[in-house]
Amino acid sequence: MAVLRAVIGFGANLGDRLGAMRAALAELAVVARVERTSHVYATAPVGPPQPEYLNAAALVAWEGTSEALLEALLGIEARLGRVRGAERFGPRTIDLDVLWIDGVAEETERLVVPHPRLKERAFALVPLLEVAPDARDPRTGEPYVAPQGDVVRTDDDVLWNHGAA
Repeated sequence: MAVLRAVIGFGANLGDRLGAMRAALAELAVVARVERTSHVYATAPVGPPQPEYLNAAALVAWEGTSEALLEALLGIEARLGRVRGAERFGPRTIDLDVLWIDGVAEETERLVVPHPRLKERAFALVPLLEVAPDARDPRTGEPYVAPQGDVVRTDDDVLWNHGAA
């Protein structure tokens, strides 16, 4: 089975945000090899008025398919109390996204890789480029460049010290 080099985005804006992100990463480390984690960034929310987000990213080696990776992430979210409502950009206790997979461009009913709004979102691209500075758009081959945005590195250092730069 192929090993995928993937970047997972972490976000939270309800409850113990950093604690939820670290718990999600610890669960992910049980099923994937965590190679590197980013610093934690504070960002303004997208969508209706809601609390500020914390965002980060992890570079992982995943043995399996992209769909199986998505299933693993959805399971982690559910175990950590994520309730998916009808509101698209609403607040959340934990949000895990497959942002990018090295050399993979795919679109299924459940998953689009790279993330469909990745190039527009500094809160996703800044941590992604921290853990995978060589990341390129698999469709065009162009290197990713983080757009301007309200992304502020927090004093929380890295999401998890294992494999951190």
